[in-house]
Amino acid sequence: MKKGMVILLIVILIVALAAVYITFFYYPNCPSISCWDSKLIKCSRAKYLNDANDITWKYTIKGEQVDKCIVNVEVLKVKQGLTKTIIMEGKDMNCALPKEVIAVPESDITICKGILKEEMQTLIIEKLHQYILANVNKIGEELKNIEAITNTTGSNIINYTNSSA
Repeated sequence: MKKGMVILLIVILIVALAAVYITFFYYPNCPSISCWDSKLIKCSRAKYLNDANDITWKYTIKGEQVDKCIVNVEVLKVKQGLTKTIIMEGKDMNCALPKEVIAVPESDITICKGILKEEMQTLIIEKLHQYILANVNKIGEELKNIEAITNTTGSNIINYTNSSA
């Protein structure tokens, strides 16, 4: 009788462990974008590898939080592009997408938080800095044509208006 009880307890323990694993740790793999889109609309747990030409992205739907669908985005491999983009490899961020919306999470990093977002912002700022330095004369000429920056004599001053007068 004791042997049967021990076997029953072991079976119950195995079933309980499997239930905990499936409930909290298991993310089914989506083999196609259509599978991913259907999971994203429902905000149900899933993983998807987006093997694009330049970067391999890994998406994991974590679940719902208030009125958002939390998706973890990780850069697995940078295949081509600027050499500086390699710093994004292995980094991730969590993005809070609106529910029932199909969207590429990294397309709007303002809804994301994490190291990957910070690295992406750093790269964007560096690229903008390079653009400004390369085009400083052109930008200066364009600024001269803005009325709020130049006065009627053409000198470069900011023309503030006093709204209380």
